[in-house]
Amino acid sequence: MGGMATSDHPYKLIHADPRIVEDALRGFIAPDWADRLDFDTLAPLDKERIGPALGSRIGDKVWWVERKDGRPLVNGRRPYVNILLEFQSESDPNMAWRMHEYLYMLELNQREIGLFRREDRPPDFLAVVIHNGAKSWSAPVTRFGPLLGPPTPGGRALNRWRAYVVIDYPRIAGDHALMERLPADNRQAALIRLETAPLQQLPGLLLDALRRWDGPESAGLRRGFYARAQHVMGRHGLELPPLADYEMTLSAERQGGQEMTTLMEANVQRGIDEIRAQGMQRGIARGRVELLRHQAERRFGVETARRLSSLLDAADADQLIEVSDWIMECRTGSELLGRFQQAGI
Repeated sequence: MGGMATSDHPYKLIHADPRIVEDALRGFIAPDWADRLDFDTLAPLDKERIGPALGSRIGDKVWWVERKDGRPLVNGRRPYVNILLEFQSESDPNMAWRMHEYLYMLELNQREIGLFRREDRPPDFLAVVIHNGAKSWSAPVTRFGPLLGPPTPGGRALNRWRAYVVIDYPRIAGDHALMERLPADNRQAALIRLETAPLQQLPGLLLDALRRWDGPESAGLRRGFYARAQHVMGRHGLELPPLADYEMTLSAERQGGQEMTTLMEANVQRGIDEIRAQGMQRGIARGRVELLRHQAERRFGVETARRLSSLLDAADADQLIEVSDWIMECRTGSELLGRFQQAGI
């Protein structure tokens, strides 16, 4: 089953901000009817009120927002839409059925959660997958497939029914026309850029995002953006300057402390430059390792290249240069691997 594992905490923190949920609807999910929603009423649903056992089975985040149109509910309140968010780092072929279960649990426990609706119709739900995987989302978004051969007109209608919609980061990042059309202050677009940028650009994009949303109301959003960027950098053995350094720089900017800001910005920028330099060196080293593996496989076969992999990862830059000579000099794979043992790698 797909998921974000340990990296989903920043996403929950980021999407605890109602404005990024609004930006997701306006920019990616429902730009044609988002104006029919009153985003001033956007609020999270308290899933904990139905107990931890059931609450853990109802997606990652749930919001509700009142509609500006439609018949009022029995208690006189305006109709509303429930928005279920699920964060995924890879395609899950069972996602349509998982969403079906989440929505069923929400409706089953609607009174405990505080949902109200007209008795003559079920509540309105919008299920959304936010996908930040390396490859585009490929799982079906419908619960039903063709029945008994080619679908009938009724079957086609069923197949058009979507169980959920997807904000597919890899696909959107490649749609440059869409990204250029979006307002610069769209928070969801900023998160997509942060997720899909080359490693060397990530610290600068983070600084831009923290500067753009620097108010106290966006503190959670900033922590989430920073935590997500730190997670990505950490996977490459790199570390960002502490968030406190960014926050001090932003605070000085707000207070107009030009001299202090310049010093702090220099410290942050120095950290960013170091990260970029480290990232470039690591990229060069990784490319060299892959080239050596390929050369060893061409000369000595797959098994030697496989055994060579962990040895290459343990070698430093100078040793990698020596390995290139060894591959040319050695006559057998065993002789090549022996050179590593002699060198103490």
